[in-house]
Amino acid sequence: MSESPIIRVGDWTVRPSLNRLERDGRFVKLEPRAMEVLVYLASRAGEVVSADELIDAVWAGRVVGDGAIYQSINQLRHALTDDTDDVRYIQTIRKRGYRLVAPVTILEPKAHAAVGVASRSKLFLAIAAGLLLAVAVGFFLFDRYVAEPDRSIAVLPFENLSAAPDDAHFVAGIHNELLTRLTKLNALDVISRTSVMEYQDSPKNLRQIGVELGVGAILEGSVQRAGDMVRINVQLIDAQTDQHLWAEVYDREVTAANLFAIQREMATSIAEALQTTLSPQELARLDRVPTKNTPAYEFYLSGNIYRMRAEYSLDDYVLAVRQYQRALDEDPDFALAWTGLARTHAIVYFWGLDKTESRRELAREAAERSLQLAPDLPEAHLAMGYYYYHGLSDYESALKKWDIAAQGMSGESELYAARGFVYRRMGKRELAAANFDRAIELDPRNVDPLITQEIIYEELRDYARAEQILDRIIEIAPDNNFASFRRPRVRIHRGDIISLEVAREMLTTGLVIQPRYMWLVALNGRDYDAALEILNDWEAEMHDSLWEYRPKATYFGVTYQLAGMPELALPHFQAARARIEQELEVSSEDPRLLIALAEVLAWLGEAESATDLVHQAMMLSPASTDAEREPKFRLGAIMVFVAAGDHDSALEELNIYLSAPGEWSIEGLLPDPRLDPIRDDPRFQALVEKYRRQ
Repeated sequence: MSESPIIRVGDWTVRPSLNRLERDGRFVKLEPRAMEVLVYLASRAGEVVSADELIDAVWAGRVVGDGAIYQSINQLRHALTDDTDDVRYIQTIRKRGYRLVAPVTILEPKAHAAVGVASRSKLFLAIAAGLLLAVAVGFFLFDRYVAEPDRSIAVLPFENLSAAPDDAHFVAGIHNELLTRLTKLNALDVISRTSVMEYQDSPKNLRQIGVELGVGAILEGSVQRAGDMVRINVQLIDAQTDQHLWAEVYDREVTAANLFAIQREMATSIAEALQTTLSPQELARLDRVPTKNTPAYEFYLSGNIYRMRAEYSLDDYVLAVRQYQRALDEDPDFALAWTGLARTHAIVYFWGLDKTESRRELAREAAERSLQLAPDLPEAHLAMGYYYYHGLSDYESALKKWDIAAQGMSGESELYAARGFVYRRMGKRELAAANFDRAIELDPRNVDPLITQEIIYEELRDYARAEQILDRIIEIAPDNNFASFRRPRVRIHRGDIISLEVAREMLTTGLVIQPRYMWLVALNGRDYDAALEILNDWEAEMHDSLWEYRPKATYFGVTYQLAGMPELALPHFQAARARIEQELEVSSEDPRLLIALAEVLAWLGEAESATDLVHQAMMLSPASTDAEREPKFRLGAIMVFVAAGDHDSALEELNIYLSAPGEWSIEGLLPDPRLDPIRDDPRFQALVEKYRRQ
């Protein structure tokens, strides 16, 4: 079998089998999916290729968003050093697709002909499948694309055959470590731990599991520890045919050196069975022995388990810190243990479980120590990236560190999810969606990235895609409360007409919808009696979230005011004002509180004070540093400006809101009676026409 052809694109040499670009002695590594996009564009050089065509060719019909293509194109432009102002490689054709404008030449096999129309369609198959026969100068016949081996794999949780219950963490740790090793092999698509854990003790057969995870191969095995000895029995099986591809039994003494050797042997054997050639760099990473201290390694393994299962529980994070520290007491130069310690301190700080300067410093010190000990360790750069993200909100520095980490662990789903979170906070939602697309490919049964992806597509006002993701969440977890709550919200944001009866039916059939959305449905229908009834049944005294603070008294005040009963609204607005001002004494620069007070003051007729507070809130939460919450604050500001009679500012802010990502469409906002004062303004009507979705 011949090697995949080597081609030249512009002044770059492209080696698809290595996922590598070369120019002037410089090497640039591409993610496999980005290389496939480049190869396909090269096969149709000079032609416009639509997003749908790329998805069909590269993603083989998988449901992915345009963000996935955007991510690959963005990586290619960065790698090729393309200039959007002076395009030399990939041109974006608005509303049509992409075109490779650089010349394409086949270098090997030795047929140095530029790619013409007749051979372009075959080039993609040649490079993708690596099967070719030279038949004429510049023309080749190739086998079909499916001849390329499927290198996707799921490693199911290992069965614990040990007698001692305490060995469960050891077995889980070995399983997790093998997964980590495999993610460092660029050619493999390795399903993440979260997605495979649901198959522990599962009665499902391997074919069904393979279909659900979308993989070609499954590794299953068992671990039995007895005293100082361990037996690890594994077998690799073709998920479609049940054919055994490889199997081995390892009987070794429990030492750190032996455990690392077993992991290396398993990883290289799996790669060979899946017809993957490892690069010298990959082999070097597999040869790394992070510690020779066996107790240190075992403490580290258990620390990982506590950290990964914590789910915002301080108790588990404390246990993780203890285990990592015990590992470092045994081996102070154990860089991986420092990375685990750094990440645990950083997440504890980020989630507010211990929001102290000393906790953040512990994260920094541990991350820096790991890099001092192992400057080329991907996990060390990953940990430092988390310190920048969780500790400092320094998104650019976090991304730079994660770019370095990706060179050594390109198959790690967590890395793509982390990038997605950061890009969303930076306001770069297309890039966020692209990274979450890849995270979901590698972690298809984990609802967490799906949840964030749904929110992103709703913010991009791609409501159809958001509903597709909700369908997927319900398919994986039918009782998931998030999906139950978000579906009616998508319909409301999109502008679907939802009657109060339908909303009540959603509530009584077990689906979750917050009272404030019930109130909004009643308000939009101008059924103020029903709105008051909903508020009277609402047990909470306020709505308090990451992006909004509003006492229930404000809801009452707005309802009575819109119903034409200002005398009944007044005491509620006064009560809300007192409540918010009390909160501001503690958190004087909380934009949520400033906007909440501004809303109340606007209804009370203190327009100048209200607008001043809005401007102060928006300065505290600019899109450049808080792009996740900024659209929600802007929408609140719009309602304040309308209530305060500052229609010019309201219309200006509404235009900004609708022109940028945000959950609400103009159709969704139209029924809101709070917008009545500007409804007949020609400028408002122009905005309706400008941003109408159809």
